[in-house]
Amino acid sequence: MERARSVLGRVDSRAAVVAGLAAGAAFIATMEADIKLTGRNVDDRILLGRPLVKNRESAKKVGTLVHGINSLGFALLYAAVCDHIPGPPWWKGTLFFNAENVMLYPITAAFGRRHPAIRDGQLPSYWTWPAFVQSIPRHIAFGAVLGILYDRLRRR
Repeated sequence: MERARSVLGRVDSRAAVVAGLAAGAAFIATMEADIKLTGRNVDDRILLGRPLVKNRESAKKVGTLVHGINSLGFALLYAAVCDHIPGPPWWKGTLFFNAENVMLYPITAAFGRRHPAIRDGQLPSYWTWPAFVQSIPRHIAFGAVLGILYDRLRRR
């Protein structure tokens, strides 16, 4: 318990919130670009929002909100452990979030058959190599932006 307090005490929550929101925006911008480039609609906003609402546009809005909350949570988690990851800030963030992607991707894909947006054709299956490869640049963008921005903001 004392160790947890020690780690959390070193987190600059204000820097993590700002960096997390910026990293979340970088993720969405990269996602929009890769959807346009590939023509594969692997839209995480719909993935996150569609279980909560039926309409596609509403799902994107709700999914954007859920994505923002996730971005904040993961930014705080990153802030708690980043000093234990070797390398420059951009590498730390990129490594951390691609490791997170590799670990959580099978969980996302496993629920794919039950996901309402995949069942009704709003999204393709996430359990394919093209969909997984599409997730990598998004996590690179998120991790690099978060790593660099958190490092700069907490040093101020």
